[in-house]
Amino acid sequence: MRKVAFLGLGAMGIRMASNLLDSKYRVTVWNRTFSKTDELVTKGAMLAETPRQAAHDADFVIAMVRDDNVSRKVWLDPETGAFNNMKKGAIAIDSSTLSINWVKELNQHASERNIPFIEAPVSGSRPQAESGQLIYLVGGKKEAYEDSKELLKTMGSIINYTGEVGNGALTKLCTNTLLGVQVATLAELISTLKRQHDVDVEKIISALSSTAPWSASANGISTMMLNKTFDPMFPIELIEKDFSYTLDATGPEAPVIEAVRDVFRKGLENGLGDENMTAVLKLYP
Repeated sequence: MRKVAFLGLGAMGIRMASNLLDSKYRVTVWNRTFSKTDELVTKGAMLAETPRQAAHDADFVIAMVRDDNVSRKVWLDPETGAFNNMKKGAIAIDSSTLSINWVKELNQHASERNIPFIEAPVSGSRPQAESGQLIYLVGGKKEAYEDSKELLKTMGSIINYTGEVGNGALTKLCTNTLLGVQVATLAELISTLKRQHDVDVEKIISALSSTAPWSASANGISTMMLNKTFDPMFPIELIEKDFSYTLDATGPEAPVIEAVRDVFRKGLENGLGDENMTAVLKLYP
């Protein structure tokens, strides 16, 4: 039975690790807040006090953490980092949404230690993580990807191989950018329709949903906005972070992306950071 260390048990990670346990992998878990490990330990996971301890004797080490800074600490901390204790041949996988520059640097650190590494960010939210229906966007050496594919299939329904390290991060950031543009646009349209026109907004949205520009994501986005349900599936603070990473990758000539990032940044400034991204609707009268 192959062993997996899972580092980071946020809303996505805890569901992904649970699917690994259901698939009969031997799983060791670590999280900065130890109480979040209780559910998985009850289910059969082993508990580690540090990423380094979790990585001991694991065949795969997976990180699913908040940002570049946490990723750096999880892998590279001189005392507690996972890279310090991985056995020969074990594969390092980072499924976090990271900047392109950092994921390439992380790959270099792995290479210097002769550790096979792939980036494996995911598209999908909590329901997809729970049901094992995530979409993977993998970058890295083909051999490490092939060796990891069966593991990833326990957590995802589609595994896309994008090529070299950095391509997965770029694909994920583009995905979240397209999503965020829809969120900001629908918030502005819905608020404008309500404020300036005496119309049935739900009927207009229903009609829009039958047209070519509509997307599958727009269904959920518009429904949450119309019902004013803002429970965090993808919090504003995280999508603002992802837009900032996208802008780091695109450079200064991305005015549309920058304008949408500023909408989410305004949400942060208005105390909406821990609410779902659709809560930017509250920014409009």
